[in-house]
Amino acid sequence: MKLQLPREVREASEWVLTSRESDETQLYWRLGELHAERSAETVNHELLLYRDIADQRGSASAFLAGDAHDGERVKTALTAASLALNPPYRLPQGSTGYPAIALGAERMPDREELIAWQAGVLKQIGRAGAKAAHLELFAGRHLTEVQASNARSHAWQSDRFLLDLVVAAGEGDDSTEFRLMRESRLLGSLLPEAVLERALQAVRDRSRATLPPTGRMPVVLPASELATLLMSVDVHTNGQYLVSGMLQKKVGDTLIDAEGDAITIACDPTLPYAVASAPTDSSTVPARRLELLDRGVIRNMHADPQFAAYLGVAPTGPVGTLVWAPGTTASADLYADGPVLEVLAFSANMPDPMTGSFAAEIKMGYLHRNGERIPVAQGSVTGNVFEALRRCRLSRETEEGNGYFGPAQVRIEELQVAGA
Repeated sequence: MKLQLPREVREASEWVLTSRESDETQLYWRLGELHAERSAETVNHELLLYRDIADQRGSASAFLAGDAHDGERVKTALTAASLALNPPYRLPQGSTGYPAIALGAERMPDREELIAWQAGVLKQIGRAGAKAAHLELFAGRHLTEVQASNARSHAWQSDRFLLDLVVAAGEGDDSTEFRLMRESRLLGSLLPEAVLERALQAVRDRSRATLPPTGRMPVVLPASELATLLMSVDVHTNGQYLVSGMLQKKVGDTLIDAEGDAITIACDPTLPYAVASAPTDSSTVPARRLELLDRGVIRNMHADPQFAAYLGVAPTGPVGTLVWAPGTTASADLYADGPVLEVLAFSANMPDPMTGSFAAEIKMGYLHRNGERIPVAQGSVTGNVFEALRRCRLSRETEEGNGYFGPAQVRIEELQVAGA
């Protein structure tokens, strides 16, 4: 992956070159048959350039190809950097070490092993009386190298598996579908049996699902949706937004005044095999675990070298996985004192990261009432992340996925549900 930088780079005050070499395979099955496959080897180089003018600094990126046009690409980026100037800051200085993080297996599965894995998934789906309407599998091994003008450099290898699966049941007007999208560093962890079983149960139950009742009630959310809701916590502990004035709360302020279980959250880019882990960020800052919230109080803010300089703190490195300390309640006990709505998945869940407000359509769920577990679909759940987390109970069981590790389920004592 060695790339000769063009001489125009000398005009930059500082620079970071991130190079990535990828070997990827894509296999696509339709209705159980291998429909298409693709493999590709790619190399790309992104050069981040910093330019200082009159005690101010701007930055811009150029994608290099190792050809005669790289000089022009760098000149264009330098011009762009000179048009977006900010108060001064610098890349980290001095030598440093980077953590060794397991981000893949010793070797990648070959084509036959990928097909055998897919056959096992299809077999489990067939035993449940369902079928795979769509199964797309991406498998890739990546070598990443970061080099910078501050004399820091680091290289690491990582694997990535991505699954897009649609399971279906029934025929004609009675047919139902349920979609799963999963990502993992290890093929063996891509689709846990319990996750597939939940999806198969859901696709069987959707044919008899009804609208949930309308009203304010307790709602139990799964890990897959909590990862999205915690985007608001990520934003409110991001030093960039504090510096810009978009947010007002700072270290030592209470973000969530919890009346239920404690809200203790860290960001950790060093978790082995986690999809969000990496040993360094794009500005050569080593990865480290950082406590964000302790019982709802902001203890630290994550910040890159630019905004860390403005805040007068050390840069924190990549964000990685949001880690939420679990509770002490068994998941099964979260459904007591019904009616309680259990959300299995939302069709769309896009909270406003600044205000924390959200409105999400129920893709599939269950109403727990009088000892029954009644399938429900459609309708919506609305609320505010910060208000909702004030009164919540966390499961002691944990789950990982989508940049999240923490309680597998969280019961929020009161949210607005719209349905029948």
